Amino acid sequence: MKLLAILLAILAVGCSSAGHVAPDHSGSAHALSVRVVLPSRTMTAGSAMAGRIIISNNTGRPIHTWGCGTLFQVALTSSTYQPDVAWNTCLQRFTIPIGVSRYRATLQGTYLHCSESQAPGTAPACLDGGGMPPLPAGEYSAMLFQSRHLVQVPPGIPVRVMAASSAGG
Repeated sequence: MKLLAILLAILAVGCSSAGHVAPDHSGSAHALSVRVVLPSRTMTAGSAMAGRIIISNNTGRPIHTWGCGTLFQVALTSSTYQPDVAWNTCLQRFTIPIGVSRYRATLQGTYLHCSESQAPGTAPACLDGGGMPPLPAGEYSAMLFQSRHLVQVPPGIPVRVMAASSAGG
């Protein structure tokens, strides 16, 4: 019985430390850091922009963690728009190797959710065919979101969303 209790305690410690990052031997606070790189600070409402998430792992060891599809996303936020970023619900193992790693990210100039309902307080109405409606023109911040806390989130990148030009002129 005592052996079983010890094994359960070891298992609990092992499971709870998944994704935990120990400081490197130098004691640096930036042993695992992230930055978001975008090719532009402006985009058209309804469009998408390809960016990169760059992780620097100076911990001296690979970081093993769990997620689904991706560990990181970048989304536009503002004082009036705080999206709920959706995550897939599978379980797959990820490894962040020692050194610099680059991950693709797509920044959307659209709402991340829409609703078929026109009820007040719901998400904006979906476009015909179920597409996401464009964000209103204005000032936003491109913010990093992570499926589980791995790194300190960097400050947002200012992005101006420009209204789409009408085709009818």
